[in-house]
Amino acid sequence: KRIIGLVAFIAGFILCMKLMQLYAGKISKLYKYSIQNYRDIVTKLYRWDNQQIIILNELKVIISLFFMEVRLLNMRISETLCCSVNIDYDRPLSVHTLNSKKPLNDLELGHYLAGLIDGDGHFSKIGQLVIAYDEKDDSAAYWLKTQIGYGTVSKIKNKKALKYVLSHSEGVKKVIHLINGKLRTVTKFNQVQYLLNNHKLISNYSQPFTMNTSTDFNNHWLAGFIDSDGSFQIKTLMSSNNPNCSRSKKPEVRLKLQIAQKQRDIFDAIRLFLAGPTKKGVYIGERVHKYKNGSELTTYYLETTSFSVFKRVANYIDHYPLISYKRLKYMWIRKAYLIVQSKDHINPEGFKKIQEFKEKMKY
Repeated sequence: KRIIGLVAFIAGFILCMKLMQLYAGKISKLYKYSIQNYRDIVTKLYRWDNQQIIILNELKVIISLFFMEVRLLNMRISETLCCSVNIDYDRPLSVHTLNSKKPLNDLELGHYLAGLIDGDGHFSKIGQLVIAYDEKDDSAAYWLKTQIGYGTVSKIKNKKALKYVLSHSEGVKKVIHLINGKLRTVTKFNQVQYLLNNHKLISNYSQPFTMNTSTDFNNHWLAGFIDSDGSFQIKTLMSSNNPNCSRSKKPEVRLKLQIAQKQRDIFDAIRLFLAGPTKKGVYIGERVHKYKNGSELTTYYLETTSFSVFKRVANYIDHYPLISYKRLKYMWIRKAYLIVQSKDHINPEGFKKIQEFKEKMKY
């Protein structure tokens, strides 16, 4: 309101000054004009009226541009606040889970969708987007379909999996707009670039398509990535420094987040986010898969190996929740971490509860 009042004052002041300049001396001079000069007077007044109209139009344009800049500034501030969330990932995990919600706007949805596609999505050369889901994830697949407004969800034959297929060109362009500047893997980025350069119905997308190369994970991207290819594991065992003495055995608990991928290029950035420059507490390994025809395929996995790093994972998910059925598994492993955090896991009662949580995660 103060801004509007100030603008109105300035506009009124400018208008008054213009009127004073234009009227200055006019009234006194009228008496000097004769009847023969009446036509000149009318002409001058007509010109003066036109000048006032021009001045008013100029003021309208100036005021419109001013408020347009204010609206754009507010939009930039809102987006900056959404992207620049300051979260203390190293703080103790709260006993009460945060009331986190699913992505609420296009910015949040774009980051989540980019993580989902980077994890287990694919843009085909014919212009389709295909995202694979576990068969337990029908609600998550239909939720995504609702958000995009296009696509179909169907069962994959002979597999315990579903797939979301988006073929409508308007829907594909909407997805491309949502994930623009948010994809983090080169493979998926190149797939989009191919469509933009070769597909007739999609190539008219006018904005430049960019890739996210930042190390800022304060958004929903990692949640989408975990939903696609992540898993949680609770491991319990009895360890001992003296294997010959059963009485010296102590309960040991390991809580892990594991993410599998065909390429490892994104894992270094995730490890830096979770473990910092020391890289301690996060392990990146590889597996070699051998097939009957003699061919081999190497895949990679990232795995948390310390409670301190898992705490960062938990604090992240509390702010950026999972949408798939893995959220239920996360809630069980989160309960296990709370027992570890209170150091009750070394007691028989606490250790037994963690084992119960481990069994519940199997379903």
